Amino acid sequence: MAAIASIGGALGGCMGCMYFVESLAKEVPSSMNLYTFSSFLFVFLEGLIFTSKFFTVKNKIPIKGYIPVVSMFFFVNVVNNQALNFHVPVPLHIIFRSGSLLSTLIMNRLLMGRKYSLKKYLSVIAITIGIIICTLSTKVSSSNESKNKESSQKQTELFIGIVMLTVALIASSILAIFQEKLYKTYGKHPNEAKFVIHGLSLPIFLFMFNDITTNAKILSSTEPIYGIPKAWIDLIGACLLQYVCITFVYKLNSVTDSLTVTLVVTLRKFLSLLVSIFWFKNPFTTNHWIGALLVFGGTLVFSEVLGTKKDDKKKN
Repeated sequence: MAAIASIGGALGGCMGCMYFVESLAKEVPSSMNLYTFSSFLFVFLEGLIFTSKFFTVKNKIPIKGYIPVVSMFFFVNVVNNQALNFHVPVPLHIIFRSGSLLSTLIMNRLLMGRKYSLKKYLSVIAITIGIIICTLSTKVSSSNESKNKESSQKQTELFIGIVMLTVALIASSILAIFQEKLYKTYGKHPNEAKFVIHGLSLPIFLFMFNDITTNAKILSSTEPIYGIPKAWIDLIGACLLQYVCITFVYKLNSVTDSLTVTLVVTLRKFLSLLVSIFWFKNPFTTNHWIGALLVFGGTLVFSEVLGTKKDDKKKN
């Protein structure tokens, strides 16, 4: 029952958050560091009040145990959000990140020594091909818009954004393994972990201080809705729903393994993809649909892991 509630909360919170993030990215593309900082600060303040009770509750997991998770968590979030500032379309961003099953399987095989069936390997091959098709289709459609210097610059930035997503994809799979090891070593304390990981990440944002303050001023200059700048509404909405998303993902991580968490997050990305295409009118060609079907079809095949987790563990 706990797993079902966590899945529902994660799907609803993460999808709603993605809606506001895309709206913010279209309004102020350079504001992704500000958004990342704001979401981290919000989660930390909530944990400070309700979990840590202003540092009066003793941690069950030592700070040193969190360090690997904190460094990887910060890196993954900043790089993923910044990719939107490099002309990476949100649909491609969603599809690309849906390849996390591929990287999770590879990292689990290399770092944890786990073995999987041939069907699972074939499913991640389908996911890989789908991502490649979507990526190449995006590059072609971008270059056909015009052949001037501006288009060439955007192509270069798009390539950088894709590289960023690739690196973040691998890092996110390593992060899932770090979290799994953390819980195995010290027990499962998702609320504490959420609070400490976000809190320890905050000082790193000092390196982005100028960028964050500059974009805060830009957000304040956007068109107001009921007296509040629209971009700030998007930012606040994204932070609130990001909190809901993170809360349930952490709970899910504490009652299931890293592959199940990755599966749930991947499925909500498909629903977010539909919102991005039909609500925000993002261009999506036939090739994109073929790639998307391969990605999410491969995910459904891979989802057999939910019914055969015990079999996989016996093989280890």
